[in-house]
Amino acid sequence: MKRIIFLSILSSTYLLTSCVSSQDIDKNSRTAETITTLAPTTPFDSNTIDGVLATVADQVILLSDFQQAIFVASQGQSNIHANGQIFGGSLTPEQAHQVLDGLINQKVLQIKAIELGFDISDEELEIRIQDFIKQRGLTETDLSIQLAQMGRSIDDYRAEFKNELLKQQVIGRIISPQVSVTDDEINHFYSQQTGSVKQVSTVKLRSLLIKVPENLNSNPQSFKPIQDVEKGIASGDDFVNLVKKYSMASDAAETEGLLPPRSLNELPSVLREKLTNLKVNEVVGPLFIGSSAFFFQYLGAQFSSGSDLEKNYGNWKSKLQEIKFSERLSEYLNTERSKLRANVRPFEIKR
Repeated sequence: MKRIIFLSILSSTYLLTSCVSSQDIDKNSRTAETITTLAPTTPFDSNTIDGVLATVADQVILLSDFQQAIFVASQGQSNIHANGQIFGGSLTPEQAHQVLDGLINQKVLQIKAIELGFDISDEELEIRIQDFIKQRGLTETDLSIQLAQMGRSIDDYRAEFKNELLKQQVIGRIISPQVSVTDDEINHFYSQQTGSVKQVSTVKLRSLLIKVPENLNSNPQSFKPIQDVEKGIASGDDFVNLVKKYSMASDAAETEGLLPPRSLNELPSVLREKLTNLKVNEVVGPLFIGSSAFFFQYLGAQFSSGSDLEKNYGNWKSKLQEIKFSERLSEYLNTERSKLRANVRPFEIKR
């Protein structure tokens, strides 16, 4: 059982780490100028034993790196030929692409760690590895045996472990500070995920009122102020400014359209139906109620005391933070991959 758990840990780590040697890091640290290379533009020959599969700036991912990553990710069940054919196990082409993306992302994070001046001393690395092993009830001998069964050495493992620690430092410096959630966002996330607003006590809204002239009641959408507000919303204008400029409510300048918290049964049905699909600060409208047109900005909801959200607030907060973290990390990696000219040679993965 320990072996299965440990292999699983190595497999999940390997999705974002490649077989990168410490020599790669030394090479990068010695040059102040990025040397950009490009992956070849032709597929591998069917008899290819090894070769460049992808490049990220001056970092190279070999076919053998990818094959090793596939082997580890599938816990030794699958591998891949130079022609892209997966054999053995049940690994899908989609999963194989995820493994390759993980290798490229690791190269990106490795380069960023060097740029930011991060490093791990040999002493600290040894301490972290020993702690990791002990936490899983293993010994160094267990580790050596399991690595040997996967065709890997202790040196490979140390390099991978160090890259993982450096990656976490980059994420901690750049991504983690961008991940924060407000109570309103958690409340809205809960209502979106559960698809129910039954436990909502009140909602917070900002409104923009436009009174439609009687002669346009049959075609209110043609009223120019309504069209102007729609254009402003589409252009990303601040809704508060739109309220001040266009709202015909008598207290709009003073309140900026902010309404007192309203219970669901107080809201028009046409608005109530849209609440579960709105994001915090999103604007919906025009909604035609009576002889007026309304635009509403959703500012969040309050849930009843003793609600499921209140009881499991920590779990819902963690779920939303995980989603935001993944989004921010993905955005960052995509941007950096473009800057570093990440390239993959033609390589069709198939079963």
